[in-house]
Amino acid sequence: MAKKKKPELNIETKEKEKQRTAVDYFHLQESLYRKEIDDWHEARLARHSVFTPSTYAIQQLYKDAMLDNHLSGAIETRILKVLNRDFILTSPQGDADEELSAVIQTRWFRHLVRKALESTFYGYSLVYVDNLAEDNRVIRDINRENVIPELGKILKNPLSIKGDGINYADFPNYLLYMQLQPTSFGLLERIAPLTIYKRHSWATWDEFEQIFGLPIRIARTAISTDQHMNELQQWLENMGTAAYAIFNRADEVEIKESSRSDAYHVYLEKINAINREISKGILGQTMTMDDGSSQSQAIIHSQVLEDIIESDVKLVQDWINSSLLPVLRFHGIAIPEGYYVTVQANSQIEPKDKIAIDSVLLANGYNLDTDYIEATYGSVLDKTTPRREQQQQALSNDFF
Repeated sequence: MAKKKKPELNIETKEKEKQRTAVDYFHLQESLYRKEIDDWHEARLARHSVFTPSTYAIQQLYKDAMLDNHLSGAIETRILKVLNRDFILTSPQGDADEELSAVIQTRWFRHLVRKALESTFYGYSLVYVDNLAEDNRVIRDINRENVIPELGKILKNPLSIKGDGINYADFPNYLLYMQLQPTSFGLLERIAPLTIYKRHSWATWDEFEQIFGLPIRIARTAISTDQHMNELQQWLENMGTAAYAIFNRADEVEIKESSRSDAYHVYLEKINAINREISKGILGQTMTMDDGSSQSQAIIHSQVLEDIIESDVKLVQDWINSSLLPVLRFHGIAIPEGYYVTVQANSQIEPKDKIAIDSVLLANGYNLDTDYIEATYGSVLDKTTPRREQQQQALSNDFF
């Protein structure tokens, strides 16, 4: 059957003029030049093309955008909110199977979940897997630039739409296509231009600093011989890093500086505004990464983030149960039919809140287990006489 076919990792052809078409040979030439708004427009045109969609330009743009610390931090925050939860295999009766859950509470499993979560931002992910039940398991990320979701194809050359490639849908048990959101364009499509504008502000601020942060040195000379000019230039270079210029005595240069003492705020406020927009685009709010004004607002903003994370959790949970578990069974991982994965939140109750809860329980007549008290608060209790009557002890002045 088609579903049991396996893509070869190393296909050698006898005819030298033919290129090898194999997962190992989908190499990528990274583009490291600085991206601008025109690049964003061109990348979107290529990505949204009806007849010849190309993902290379826009995925390269996304990688460039992820160099922004605020953006990468916001995305990592959202991903870790899901990865830090416990993935539990549950029986059809709803009972958690802790022993079987240990099979998926592993680094390789969380890597697959991470790639699924990344699809929200990049549009999609594709991973090659093999021998998942063995110690020599193979998990390889396929470059998104080589993947064309609309064609269901991996291209050998990402810039050649009609070139050699593999239809990944023919190998569903080895090539895992992940797309949690309805479209394959990703949130970064509307976030990427913000990072470009932010980079402009940083560059302009840096230029402002170079011009006005250090005094410009101006040398005027009436001797215009090449030897004299070279010596004068060398002197200025050795005097420090500040900008300098050499002019004829008849030349005149005037540097106009802003009369405002806080001109740098123009750049700073724009950068801060862009950071807030990035936070809203990724986290739905600003106060979990940016400064806030009140605790009540912070609680509301935190709730907005939790709603987004809860949606991510459900999407991941649905993807695992519908798409990933059948693949794990195919590769020999003994997960019984009918079992499903639930994602549980880790307890985040603060110690002071835990004390308040336990105090209410005690006040209503409940006894707390000594092992629980020691594990929760780190206090070692006397097992033979765990409790005694409280006695009012007056402190004498000798203690002071």
